Amino acid sequence: MTSQKNFKTLVRQRMAETGQNFTAARAQLLEEYAQQVLAAENEHRTVVTRFFKDGALTAFPSKRKARAHVLLYLVNLFDVGVTYTEKDINEKLRALWPDFAYLRRELIDYGYLQRDNAGSYWLTSVAPNRWETVLHSEAPEWEALWLPAYLNGQVQKFNLDN
Repeated sequence: MTSQKNFKTLVRQRMAETGQNFTAARAQLLEEYAQQVLAAENEHRTVVTRFFKDGALTAFPSKRKARAHVLLYLVNLFDVGVTYTEKDINEKLRALWPDFAYLRRELIDYGYLQRDNAGSYWLTSVAPNRWETVLHSEAPEWEALWLPAYLNGQVQKFNLDN
């Protein structure tokens, strides 16, 4: 039996709606979640592969949702819990795109990187809190599913080759 209170609540709601027992309702919710993750990962992979070739960014998307996918992919360049200098950030991004400063600013603006006045940068410790309108129109579902787990060390970096 799960110890996650929110998940238990969802299971009990499903039990009330469908008349299923706990085990069946839990299994169905887990299957639906797995399908949701797979669909979000496929969407992310499809969008990102349109903008990368041989490990380099070929174009930067103008549409916000595609841009967020590309920026989420760039999160893979950075390790959780590591502090980087601006020079380190620039070197990693320069290898992908000539306007590395733009990529750096976008990563900060989207809330994936944080910085201090001393020029230190690090991955955010928690996924950005998006308001409802942004969540549906701009932020890809992959952000809500993959990023929190990555930031908590529960999943590995996203790999386009898999």
